[in-house]
Amino acid sequence: MLANYDKYTKKELTELYEKEFGKAPFSYLSRSFLTKYLIYKEQAGKYGDLTASTQKQLNKLIQVYQLNKNIMDKDIKKTKNFYIQSGTKLVREFKGERYEVIALDKGFEFNGKIYKSLSAIANEITGSRWNGKIFFGVKK
Repeated sequence: MLANYDKYTKKELTELYEKEFGKAPFSYLSRSFLTKYLIYKEQAGKYGDLTASTQKQLNKLIQVYQLNKNIMDKDIKKTKNFYIQSGTKLVREFKGERYEVIALDKGFEFNGKIYKSLSAIANEITGSRWNGKIFFGVKK
């Protein structure tokens, strides 16, 4: 359950921020921004923070911005990584047999075994090297 930050004064929010982040916030941050930071921290603790790939994308965009003081659509497209949400079921029929794979937070489950990539599963099914994203139809 998220805390009700509306009842806190700016001073109390500042103290909570210091406790959560281990440092004082910038003095110019408004009550609204302090609340948003605290809510983010609480949600990240409960549901997980940014994935490593998302953080990597953000870091690349920060580098582009620092160089150009601008970010264009092409820069965002360059940093996009392939992502399948955890719990997604991928189904493929191959040589008359149906194969099902479940996406997990860190890998894929196939026949009760965890694999790091779709390619490893596609290779197991076919007996030859395949791009797993293409095999399962999630990439052209």
